[in-house]
Amino acid sequence: IVGLGRIGREVARVASCFEMWVVATRRSATSAGAADNVDLLLPAAQLHELLGQSDFVVLALPLTRESRNMIGEAELRAMKSTGCLINISRGAIVDESALTRALEEGWIAGAGLDVFAVEPLPADSPLRRMRNVIFSPHVSGDIVEYDVGAARLFAENLRRYLDGLALLNVVDKARGY
Repeated sequence: IVGLGRIGREVARVASCFEMWVVATRRSATSAGAADNVDLLLPAAQLHELLGQSDFVVLALPLTRESRNMIGEAELRAMKSTGCLINISRGAIVDESALTRALEEGWIAGAGLDVFAVEPLPADSPLRRMRNVIFSPHVSGDIVEYDVGAARLFAENLRRYLDGLALLNVVDKARGY
């Protein structure tokens, strides 16, 4: 799992229910360690190590200046030839031309894509004709629990605003998310 925020932690929780060996990386990790439902937590500098040992690489990080095109040719070549890349975060994190080559030339076995650099994915995209790619229309987070949680967060933030308290989940413009 690349990105161990709220979504990445939920991916880890579900993966651990299936007794999967979970390896993750996040920006704030400074040395190898562990986190809830994660067997091995690596610092961001060890991304290629994570890629090389993972059967499934799930991208669950925000789009920032640093993460734009973070997954390019070098990263895709670092993955196992039997590995699958799953992007549930932002399309621009993956260099789609490098991903196309990786899938065509067998650097990786497949991809699951919920997001694309341009949405909807253009009709002439070579990714559309590939049998080793599964698509979903940017709906990986579209579940009833999300809507209920968003409504609760809105209500709590409205209460906090009216009471003059700090809001929850405020975007940090310096971090980009």
